[in-house]
Amino acid sequence: MRFKHGIKPEPSVIMSLLFISALLGGCATSGGYTVGPGTSSKVVKQSAGVSSRPAVPLSVVIPVLDPNIPDDPNEYAEKSIWPELRRAEANRFAVKLRDSLADTEAFGSVRVSPDKTATAHLYVNAKILTSNGEDIEIAVRLVDISGKSLMKKTYKHRVTEYEFEDPRLAGKDLYSKVFELAAKDIAMVARKQKPKRIAELYAIEEMRFAETFSPDYFSTYIRTSSSGVTKLMSLPADDDVMLNRVKSLRIKDQMFVDNMQVDYENFRNDMNEDYLLWQKQAFTESKAAREAAAAASAKMFVGLLSVVAGAAIAGNSGSDLGNYGGAAVAVAGMATIAEGFQDSKEATAHRESLSEMGRSLNIQLAPQVMEMEDRTLKLRGNAVEQYTAWRAYLLDVYNKEKTPDIEL
Repeated sequence: MRFKHGIKPEPSVIMSLLFISALLGGCATSGGYTVGPGTSSKVVKQSAGVSSRPAVPLSVVIPVLDPNIPDDPNEYAEKSIWPELRRAEANRFAVKLRDSLADTEAFGSVRVSPDKTATAHLYVNAKILTSNGEDIEIAVRLVDISGKSLMKKTYKHRVTEYEFEDPRLAGKDLYSKVFELAAKDIAMVARKQKPKRIAELYAIEEMRFAETFSPDYFSTYIRTSSSGVTKLMSLPADDDVMLNRVKSLRIKDQMFVDNMQVDYENFRNDMNEDYLLWQKQAFTESKAAREAAAAASAKMFVGLLSVVAGAAIAGNSGSDLGNYGGAAVAVAGMATIAEGFQDSKEATAHRESLSEMGRSLNIQLAPQVMEMEDRTLKLRGNAVEQYTAWRAYLLDVYNKEKTPDIEL
């Protein structure tokens, strides 16, 4: 298989995948999956027996973040949300988290995916809680392919004026600390996984992928509870014909997801200049709004204490009302940061660029032309559309190659 767009996996990566596939043999379901490919079938109890399998690096998939955009447009201003920007950030933050995880050198591979259906050993599911130029807060949940939750934590950072003024940070994304902290914790959890558990995750991951092609056959090797947690029941034989056929498709699928990383990288880079300008302007407005609101709250608290103490406040009521009014104006300004991001023609251009990039949560991928063994495959559309078409192609290949009669 040859890709005409994007990166080509290095030989060492392919050999590693082949080695891992050869090591593991495979995994039945009765419940619904929370991550990874989805399907279900009947249960067959057998012995798993994977304790002798060696520990190898785990793979990680980071689905595009949940932008946390309210259904009610009236809440956008109240929560300081610019929908187009949030959708763009959902992709940008996924790439930043990917890079931070890769820097830990704790994983075999780290990939961004348009959704949770891509196959991996670990999934980092995250949601944007706050992003207003001054404050960044994200909720992160680490789940393995079995559906077991390994970590759940919220990360936040408040940008300071010092960071903006520090020449060493010029042109840098000042939100980076959040992703670095999250990556450090995720890597720590991954490194604590026992060799036996890692072997189980490899087997479950392989069976989950294989199950998408032949659910009746491969679902006998794993069982999934009603809560969505999958348990390995047994492994196919090393020379299992059905499994060996799926292994080659697994390698192709990983190469396809690797190729998508170029598009996510380009998306992040293309919005960088516009985003950093927005971040700086939004920081100024958000900080001013927060400080004005805090000052007004302090005035109100003093006023309440005065009432309790029986002090006369009538003479000061005018100034208090003035402060409360100022706070209301400040909060309103914070709620319309996007509107304030158009003080000049240059700022307007940056705003329009970000709005265009954030029209959809699914980024547009460059058209891909792949020379396959049996045909030339052309893919167009956004990330979800191309990946869905790609998986449909793999299923078609599998169905054409499978043996008519399988002796169980």
